[in-house]
Amino acid sequence: MSGVISAYGQQTASLFLDRAVTTLASRQQALQTQASTGVRSDSYAGLDTGRMQALSLQPALTQIRSWSGNVTTAQNRLSVTQNALTQIGTLGDQLTTSLAGLSGHPDKATVDAAALQARQALQSLGGLLNAQSGDTYVFAGQGGNTAPVTTTDLSESDLAHRIAVAVRQDDSGDAAGILSSTLTMAGATAAGSPFSAGLSVSPQQAAGQAYKTAVGRGEVVTAGMTATQGQVASDTSTGSPMRDLMRNLMVVASLNDASVGTSAYQGLIQGLTSSNQTVTSGLSDMAGQLGVAQDTLTFQSSSLDQMTTALNAQLGDSKDADLAAVSTQLTQTQNQLEASYSIIANMKGMTLASYL
Repeated sequence: MSGVISAYGQQTASLFLDRAVTTLASRQQALQTQASTGVRSDSYAGLDTGRMQALSLQPALTQIRSWSGNVTTAQNRLSVTQNALTQIGTLGDQLTTSLAGLSGHPDKATVDAAALQARQALQSLGGLLNAQSGDTYVFAGQGGNTAPVTTTDLSESDLAHRIAVAVRQDDSGDAAGILSSTLTMAGATAAGSPFSAGLSVSPQQAAGQAYKTAVGRGEVVTAGMTATQGQVASDTSTGSPMRDLMRNLMVVASLNDASVGTSAYQGLIQGLTSSNQTVTSGLSDMAGQLGVAQDTLTFQSSSLDQMTTALNAQLGDSKDADLAAVSTQLTQTQNQLEASYSIIANMKGMTLASYL
């Protein structure tokens, strides 16, 4: 009888102790996980009272990360665009210097050198207009997957050949007529334009296609420009600094020593010089616009970083474990487990007399 009672007592006590040990072991494991990861739980269910705050903060952080990604992408695009635009501005300045050397009655060597330099500049211009940030053409605007110009060697484009014919075969001696006809050829919707179909529109329409991106709630910034954007066209300009620069370079590339002897030559050089002054001024304004956009994005990036820091701090209050308290609780739990194991070990030798 005593053996039965002893067995029954041990089994019942052992059952309770086993359950207690299992509970303590689970608690120990949870506390060890908190101590190693620094968070209360890897699921929202384990956050108790902090669950609702964590759930409300997470979407906000996701949205801010999206905006920050947009800002980074836009900054990269602007950096490439600004660099290319700076080099294009240099081509414009070089053309101004070249035109100054073509004034008066230059010799054949001077004309040939200027024409060669213009052709080389057209080749460089084509490559710069097709500049890319990653896989995106920065001067293509919203249609970033399509190259702005169909050929990077603009000196061999259909437009260059047609302008060359107009310059070399004009016998009227009318400089204004040559300037006007070549300007029309370089116009936004002219046949044989070296620009993509999407950019062969008016300068104002092209400006409307500039790349834009969301950088905050209700905040959208223009982060770039298109190759053919500009102002309203006039009798002396296509309205687009890029188009005008291209036209001017193509005219100079078409000059030869025979051109110098025509009555239209001086008027042609004067007209190109005046046009190129407008070009360089327009390119400078475009660079300024890019600078403003870059400053705006830098400020926005800083604001988003501050918002991220603040929200992460709030999220930390909900999710982060109190490591000091966890350490204390872990020590207590380990002590309780050791005591439980000791009791279980001692119970193996207990008899009915141990209960009396």
